[in-house]
Amino acid sequence: MKIAIPLSYYRLWLLAWLGLSAAGCASDKSLVSHALNNVAARDNGFFLAREKLWAVEEGLYKARNNDYNRVLPLYPTLDSGTVRATRPDLNDIIKKASLPIQHRAGSDWTDDAYLLVGWARFYKMEFDDAILTFKYVNSTSRDPIAKQEALIGLMRSFLITKQLDNAKAVSDLLDKEVGLPKDARELFLARADYYLQVEEPAKAIEQLERAVPLIPAKNERSRTRFLLAQLYQAQGQDKEATAQLNNILKHNPPYELDFQAKLLLGQVSELDKQNKERLDKYFAALLKDPKNKEYQDKIYYEMARLAYRQQKYGDALGLLRTSAKMPTVSKSQKGYTYLLAGRIYYENLHKYRLAAAYYDSTVQAMPKENPLFLATQERAGILQEFATQYTIIETQDSLQALAKLPAAELDKRLNTYAAAELEAQRIAAAKALASQKVLAQKQQADASRISSSPSALSGTQRDISNPNSFDATTAVASGAGWYFDNATSLGTARSDFLRLWGDRKLQDNWRTTLTPSSSPNAPQNGGAPLSVTGNDQTRVNGTAAGTTPATAPVVDPLAEQNALVATYRQAIPTTPGQLQASDKQVEGAMYELGGIYKELLKEKQRGYETYAGEVTRYPRGEHAPDADYLLYLYYKDLPDPAKAAEYAAALQREFPSSTYAKLIADPLYREHERALHNAVAARLDSAFTLYKDQYFTRAKAAVTRLEKQYPKSDLTDRVAYLKLLLAIRTQAPAAVRASAGQFATAYPDSPLVPQALALAGAYKKAQDGQLAGALASTEKPVVSVFRPGEVDNRIRILYAPDETPAEPLPTPAAPARVAPATGLNTSAVPAKTNAPAEAIMKPSKATTGKPKAGPPAPATAPAPGANPTPAPATDTPVPAGATPTVSAPATVEPAPAAPTVAYATQLSAAHAVVLVYPKGTAPAADLAAQFTAYNNKFFRANTLTVQAAQPLGTDQEMVVVRSLPGSKVAQSYATKLRGPQSPLARLRGQGYQTLTISLANLTLLQATGGDLAGYQQFYQKVYP
Repeated sequence: MKIAIPLSYYRLWLLAWLGLSAAGCASDKSLVSHALNNVAARDNGFFLAREKLWAVEEGLYKARNNDYNRVLPLYPTLDSGTVRATRPDLNDIIKKASLPIQHRAGSDWTDDAYLLVGWARFYKMEFDDAILTFKYVNSTSRDPIAKQEALIGLMRSFLITKQLDNAKAVSDLLDKEVGLPKDARELFLARADYYLQVEEPAKAIEQLERAVPLIPAKNERSRTRFLLAQLYQAQGQDKEATAQLNNILKHNPPYELDFQAKLLLGQVSELDKQNKERLDKYFAALLKDPKNKEYQDKIYYEMARLAYRQQKYGDALGLLRTSAKMPTVSKSQKGYTYLLAGRIYYENLHKYRLAAAYYDSTVQAMPKENPLFLATQERAGILQEFATQYTIIETQDSLQALAKLPAAELDKRLNTYAAAELEAQRIAAAKALASQKVLAQKQQADASRISSSPSALSGTQRDISNPNSFDATTAVASGAGWYFDNATSLGTARSDFLRLWGDRKLQDNWRTTLTPSSSPNAPQNGGAPLSVTGNDQTRVNGTAAGTTPATAPVVDPLAEQNALVATYRQAIPTTPGQLQASDKQVEGAMYELGGIYKELLKEKQRGYETYAGEVTRYPRGEHAPDADYLLYLYYKDLPDPAKAAEYAAALQREFPSSTYAKLIADPLYREHERALHNAVAARLDSAFTLYKDQYFTRAKAAVTRLEKQYPKSDLTDRVAYLKLLLAIRTQAPAAVRASAGQFATAYPDSPLVPQALALAGAYKKAQDGQLAGALASTEKPVVSVFRPGEVDNRIRILYAPDETPAEPLPTPAAPARVAPATGLNTSAVPAKTNAPAEAIMKPSKATTGKPKAGPPAPATAPAPGANPTPAPATDTPVPAGATPTVSAPATVEPAPAAPTVAYATQLSAAHAVVLVYPKGTAPAADLAAQFTAYNNKFFRANTLTVQAAQPLGTDQEMVVVRSLPGSKVAQSYATKLRGPQSPLARLRGQGYQTLTISLANLTLLQATGGDLAGYQQFYQKVYP
């Protein structure tokens, strides 16, 4: 007997279960409630978010840009377009994944939901938020698998934001973990991407080999194998690449991947006779296959690459031209085609103009997002300049070769060139005319076809002479509502026009323009049809009936050729002057080519070979010293002592007075010259101060001592100019007039030449009587008091109390010092002879004293014969590097006092190299940035820092490069700053000084206000 269980029993258990469920949902303390929370979290929000994320990732991976001409990308490219397309789905993923986080916080799926949120933010390109999310999961999750997935996401985020050091740290951390195969696969792929970014393809190959067996999807695995084959090919491992490609073909990949794998297989196969025949048949079969019609440009490109491997450059270029003519579906294929042609012309055939043209075409055809675009664009610009210089050399060499030919041979050669050029022009014109005829015939055929087709128009609607009669309601069948939108009417009109007038160009006066045509509008009728001209007795060109038109003059068939020959002859350098100008162009172009090779194209060997050719051909040319010195440094660094000595000897033989020859003889030449400049400048400034204070005898003695102590320096012209000013003040005009004119001859490159010429001109004017009264004062002068034995009093001009020769000048704030004269007639002394000196030599603000004043001027009326001259203005410039000192008037001029700063000898301490220049006159605008780039390129291991311009005293600024370990390293760095790679290479040492100094002594130098002369004395005594 069966026992019947009442229905109320089931109701009781149902109520109990519902109560437990409610209690479980309310609390996560019991095992049942925790299990219920896990089920609710996993199978609701998390499940839906994960499925949608997988769908988004699948779409992104399918949309990858597979440019098979370069290494395929591992991951999808994220940009604004992908974010815009996937943003709604990604926002929905975040929303769904947030449900278990908010409502099931105690479940085991909370950290997995956070991972979904992190990946959604990653694909939205919100990388900072994604990094924070992955870090949170890694730090809070108790699930090791979730922590590993978070670290992989963190590594991917660091890679896409180019934080490569952080990505490497995460990779090293994951190396110690043991996880699931899917996590291992993602880790290996992320590491491969890292090694590709840091340009270590061998390590990337190792990671991809480990990742490929773990990729479950067949097509994705085949694609990764193709990427691996590309890396093997780049490393020269053709056998390994062949094995990967054969593996791809065995697994029936998608058609495009199969096609590209077969093409790549032709590039990595051995080029023996059997393989060549097999590849030729294979490419021929690919071209015949109609499925490959859209890939024919790629097939021809690969055939060209195969010919390029076999060094058949002519065949390769022909195939590349065919590839460029083919229609294509790839955005970048034509760019690669032009790029390979440019490489062949540049690297193999050395036809630089064609190479420049093909590189320019590459820039036009290649997408800007292609990684090769920027490098190709830069190379295109370089090659344009390269082709310009190379054309100069080629042209001038050809012209010089023609100039050496005998007259008969030259005439024959020029006529041959002219005939060839005229024939080329004729062929080009014939081709253009044939193209025009073909186009006209095609247009006429199209018009005839259109006119023969049935038309929806009838009646007056066919009357094209009256467009206003067109009825729009009956033109629906023709698809036009306006006369000129109706193809049928336009076709009929065009055919009528061609029948009546022929194919005429679109130009002014087309009815009367003489054009060859088969229509009745003959040339003798002015191009007008018979309907206008009437019968043959009528002429519209002005000829009366029955008269004969004028006969055209006979044209010499050789006239054009002779004119072209004359043009050629004018360009040939036949005179010595023309030949010298041609050689100068060639030498300059060769020097520029060497620099382009060495600096821009990074082909140093070819650059120095070009320099060597230049100095061999032009050993005393304008650029020979630079080229010789560069070659000397190059062979010295190789090292090749014999070659270095050869170019050093050439410099000292051909250019013994050049800076380069002196640098070879004395590596510290610049430092010695700088010290000499500072010493001469200080003494010259002291002498000039004496001159301004009118101690002319003492100033002459100081200049004499200066010339005796330093007979040669870079300030010799300034010393000579000061002597000229002293002569003007102390000698008769007849004795000085010649000296003023001789200065420009003795120092033609001096910046003081204009002032000297102005003085000479003033003497000439005074001699011609054009300066009478020029020195007359505009106010009553004070009595001039002069020191006995130096100068005579100048003749003074007296005025009555109520008379002035001109408007009075503003009274100066301080009484002006009286400038003495030589007692000459005022009309024979040049006006304002002190102005040129003030324009060049100015006392520094760092004067230590003033000369004692003479006896006070009497209060009575001024004595006759005195003519006051205002003292020089205080804002006159000083000679470069001068530090003036004013000494008290005495019988013997005191020497400049030596600095009393106690610099410390610290040869092994940290040093700096300091660039000092006058305040506000930096040698280059971005000097600190140039030094930083120079250090990053050549001294990266030293971790140098560059301090931007900062004041050094009141009149100077400095740029500091620090810190260098010891004096030897600092001196070596300072020496290399003179090399051609340095930011200072083109400055030629003008306007700045370079110091090697310890950091402690640098502090002392700043504290003393930048006493460079004092530190130079310490440097020469202490430093080896």
